[in-house]
Amino acid sequence: MSLKTRIALLVVVMALGIGSMAAYVFWSRDREHERNYRELVSASQAIAWNKLQQETAADLQDHLKQMLANPALPEALAHADMERLDTLVAPSLFADENFRVDWFDQRRALLRSSSRLLQQDPLVDFNWLSASLATADVRIGISHPSRDNYYLVVTQRFEINGQFGVLALGRNLKQLLHDMSYISGAKSFLVNLRGRAVAGTQAALLDGEQLSFTARMPRVQEIFDRQQRRWRLASLPLLGPDNRPIGTLLSAWDISEIYREERREQLFLLTGLALVIAAMGLLVFVYLGRAMQPLNRSVDVLQALAHGDLRAAPDEDDQRLPAEAGAIARGVAALRGELLNLQVLRDERIRVRQQQERLIRRELRTLADGLDKDARQEILTALDSPSEDSAANDNTLARLAATLARMSGLVLAQQDKLVVLLNQLREAMQQQAALLSLRQELEIARTMQLSILPRQAPETEAVDVSTLMIPAKEVGGDFYDYFLVDHNRLAVVIADVSGKGIPAAFFMAISRTLLKSIAQFLFNPAEIVKQLNDQLCADNEQMMFVTLFFGIFDLDSGDFEFVNAGHNPPLLLRTGGEVEVLPHSQNPALAVMDGLSFRQGNLQIQHGETLLLYTDGITEAQNPAGELFGDERLLAWARQANLDGSNNVTNSLLSAVRAFESSAAQADDITCIALRRLASHRLAKPPCGETV
Repeated sequence: MSLKTRIALLVVVMALGIGSMAAYVFWSRDREHERNYRELVSASQAIAWNKLQQETAADLQDHLKQMLANPALPEALAHADMERLDTLVAPSLFADENFRVDWFDQRRALLRSSSRLLQQDPLVDFNWLSASLATADVRIGISHPSRDNYYLVVTQRFEINGQFGVLALGRNLKQLLHDMSYISGAKSFLVNLRGRAVAGTQAALLDGEQLSFTARMPRVQEIFDRQQRRWRLASLPLLGPDNRPIGTLLSAWDISEIYREERREQLFLLTGLALVIAAMGLLVFVYLGRAMQPLNRSVDVLQALAHGDLRAAPDEDDQRLPAEAGAIARGVAALRGELLNLQVLRDERIRVRQQQERLIRRELRTLADGLDKDARQEILTALDSPSEDSAANDNTLARLAATLARMSGLVLAQQDKLVVLLNQLREAMQQQAALLSLRQELEIARTMQLSILPRQAPETEAVDVSTLMIPAKEVGGDFYDYFLVDHNRLAVVIADVSGKGIPAAFFMAISRTLLKSIAQFLFNPAEIVKQLNDQLCADNEQMMFVTLFFGIFDLDSGDFEFVNAGHNPPLLLRTGGEVEVLPHSQNPALAVMDGLSFRQGNLQIQHGETLLLYTDGITEAQNPAGELFGDERLLAWARQANLDGSNNVTNSLLSAVRAFESSAAQADDITCIALRRLASHRLAKPPCGETV
């Protein structure tokens, strides 16, 4: 933004500020006048209304005295002659619905009322009657006996034959609205405490308008109605006998035309002020434009010099000006002369620098030959990237110095890299030696683990046993075992220790050793498993656990008693291709909590039937898509496979699992036992020296 524009805007802003201050003063005075006017309107409304009330109350008092002075009144009240009582009231008042006469007895009960409504509410309330009975003075006030009626009431105590009563004479305030409208020149209304107009000189004028703001205190304000007419409303609260508001007298003046005239005047003033300010800004802008032309020409020359264009020169006429513009033009001319001298020196320095650059580049290329291929190519690219013409670039020597520093860094980095490579090679050789040693130890552990598992068939011809165990790592946590408890019973076990690797293998060895030791002294599978669980829980600091299926097979009867401690349910492959799934385990895994009892199951295995025990490495085998082999595929394999021997069972199951995995990595240890009952039962070698 140019200087003249900023100065013009400053003038406009100052003019706006002055105009705003003037408008504020005018607005403050207007608000003060409006406030005084509203106070005057409110006071005028109160004076007019009080005058109407006083005149009406005086008229009501005259009628009241005439009725009480009638000599026939005591006799009519004594004989409770209500028709006679009505005739004693002034006929004009009794016939006029805007007047109401109520007679009350000493008990404050309503004796007679001139109102023709079926359900009458007394003209005055209990407290008013009590105050009237207590004094002989006339009481004047406003009463609100029903929802839509307000009365100016005058009450007077009377005495007939020693009995007191109260005569109440009231006039409906609706009649006073016309007089109030005539006096004030406004539309007059009665508004209840809910803000609804109950009576008025123009009833439909304020229908639907929210007037609740008028009910509590005298107020003057302006509103728009639904036809967008402007009204000035003056409200005067109507006070009951207890000096609390019971309604409001509302006066409404139509000031739409006055409001529009005021708005037109305000718009005219604002428009005039805006035009004056705009004209002032325009005049200042034009004047500054003409006055600042020499300065603008000097600025243009400075901009050209800043961009290296030394051909631009200030005007000679501008340099002869006596004011500040001339001084600026002369200073620009002196600056241009100094820049021309500087340009000559710069050209000479560039020629010297070009010679230095060529020498440095040649030496750097010679040094780059000692680097490796990638570093040498990087240095040569950096040397060739700048233009040979250094006249357009003053930082060529700085870039060459940076290239030299980069070359030094590359040489040091190359040396450090060689040192790092030598250290890495030394560490790699040490790690390779440690890895070979660890692999040898793991292979020994694998051999030892497999060596403790049974490798020969049980010494009996009553069953055919086939086993399979493939650890997921060098050593695994699965194990199986079978051994003769006596000459007639064969113990079979398969288990899966939580986790994998060396810890699981150790826990497996401990579990197998304890189980085999306990089984030499106990004969009930449930008792054996219970004792094994207690001993495994004793020193289980690593919080490992083992799922186990353990059973004892009676070689003569085919009865098979077993305990399933959280293990996969075995399959019984019956003759004819039927497959039976043993019940799921109702017992927890071992080494979880000591002192537990275990439920025992019983199964009858017929000749030619095969019992298949397996671990979850079978059912949880995964294919490359992440799907599990699962129980359903296991059952489908068992129903469709042609199995004529226990060895065929394990091999066929392994082939099915490998086909499902489809070259996917083995996720868990795979272990299974197939126990097939044969027709004959004869020990190959009697155990413990017994003879079969």
